[in-house]
Amino acid sequence: MTNDSANVQTIEDCARQSHAGTIDFGTVVTRLAAAGVESYHVDYRVGRTTYYTAAGQVHTFELHLQEPAIAAEFDGAAVQAAVRGAQQGEVKYPEFVRRTRAAGCVGYDVWIAGRHVVYHGRRGERHVEHFPGGPAGRDNVEVVKQVYAAFGRRDLAAVLALYAADVQIDQSPEVPWGDHYEGHAGAQAFFARLLQAVDSTLALERFIDAGEHVVALGRTRGVLRASGHRFDVPIAHVWQIRDGLVVRIRYCIDNPTMLAAMS
Repeated sequence: MTNDSANVQTIEDCARQSHAGTIDFGTVVTRLAAAGVESYHVDYRVGRTTYYTAAGQVHTFELHLQEPAIAAEFDGAAVQAAVRGAQQGEVKYPEFVRRTRAAGCVGYDVWIAGRHVVYHGRRGERHVEHFPGGPAGRDNVEVVKQVYAAFGRRDLAAVLALYAADVQIDQSPEVPWGDHYEGHAGAQAFFARLLQAVDSTLALERFIDAGEHVVALGRTRGVLRASGHRFDVPIAHVWQIRDGLVVRIRYCIDNPTMLAAMS
């Protein structure tokens, strides 16, 4: 059996054993990580789990969920209680699914590399649970790295999934895309203006872990779309992370160097 075939088999085995209630979450995560899975999405509404590997492969598994109906109102406390019961071994996965559906959860994302799970309600409500065994702040650098990776492949949906609904973005108005932006709509407007102005890549050199804040240092390199001029500019991006989601970003770059390239 090839490595790819073995990894697919591991994913399928984990899915089947989970839904049979014969395997715990910690074991699932350990096995999936060994199989190259970096995240997976459980969608209660369509009855499907989708697994994403670091190599770019996607695998799906049908859930065949029916009862109970997903509640209209999201109850984060009830979701948390189901999670705690599962962590203590008192709630097996089939019961966990029933409880979280009854709590208005429409699905959830497990970020294995980021060591947290995001549970979703019908109106965009979110409840974040970090994996046991480490302080949440130690995951913040990984959250930032996931945002950069998603933006690098221009997967803006994946970027927004890591942003709080009321995220704030700031960059100096000296550059054409600079301004203050709020919420997911604001983030989309920021990215639209940025990508319209430049074709760039980031070379990140260092991450400073300051607990709730993360500073990313490096350079942005690329081409100005209007003129075709190239640029190579130092950057310092300051991120604020709370409950596994980005709540604020300040993009600081060497403005004089960028403006000189634009002249």
